[in-house]
Amino acid sequence: MEDEAWRSVDIIRDNDGIPHVLQQKVQVFTSGVSEESAGYTKPAMEHRLVPLKDLTKFGRS
Repeated sequence: MEDEAWRSVDIIRDNDGIPHVLQQKVQVFTSGVSEESAGYTKPAMEHRLVPLKDLTKFGRS
């Protein structure tokens, strides 16, 4: 069985100096599937930028 998740890769500041987190989508194999073992992650070519304040308590009032 497999699922999808996002892995944080790096922190990048935009032109205004606001920190964003660069994330990469990964496939997570939650149980043994053919040659894949449980807990194995396989990176995908999909990325996204998420504002750091949306992921943490940093900057929230």
